[in-house]
Amino acid sequence: MAKVVIDLSISLDGFIAGPGDGPELPLGGRGGEHIFDWYFSGKTPYKKSMFKPKGANRRVVAEMFRRAGVMLTGRRTYEIAHGWGGTHPVNNIPIVIMTHQPPANPPRGKSRLVFVTDGIESAVAQAKELAKNKDVGIGSASVAQQALHAGLVDELYLHVAPILLGGGVRLFENLGDTAILLRKIHTIDAEGVTHLRFKVLPK
Repeated sequence: MAKVVIDLSISLDGFIAGPGDGPELPLGGRGGEHIFDWYFSGKTPYKKSMFKPKGANRRVVAEMFRRAGVMLTGRRTYEIAHGWGGTHPVNNIPIVIMTHQPPANPPRGKSRLVFVTDGIESAVAQAKELAKNKDVGIGSASVAQQALHAGLVDELYLHVAPILLGGGVRLFENLGDTAILLRKIHTIDAEGVTHLRFKVLPK
């Protein structure tokens, strides 16, 4: 059965992009791009992909390629990424995009693009159906917050970079009035990043 996993690189102070992010500056200012340095610390591409991790980071990327079934994201992230040109960089997996209005001319590529207009529950259900027995990876702050608030997230997989951005797109806010309890699954200390995986406990 598919798991729903918030799988994001993040600064130590909780931002997934610096301030002023947009199509021309996808990871924002103040060095927001450095939260992804761990993907490119080596010289050898992983499976002819854009990623060049090494050491323990390479094993984390290998797991990502093995487990990734669907990416679930929001319209703003879709626009900033220019729709990934229609092809997700990990296994050409399907991309489910939450939006109020589907775009008129989405890019055509190797990934199936699914636009969902009727809320987070529907988006997660459709993503899980597409993922089959692999993971649904949530790749935007707004969708992550909605899914956490609705109790639809199974795990957090955070790749914590050693940088303090001081502002930007904060991952954990708008989560409701009740604490969300977690149980640590594992940690991996690697070059330029600490990988933290948690199970989200039932409310």
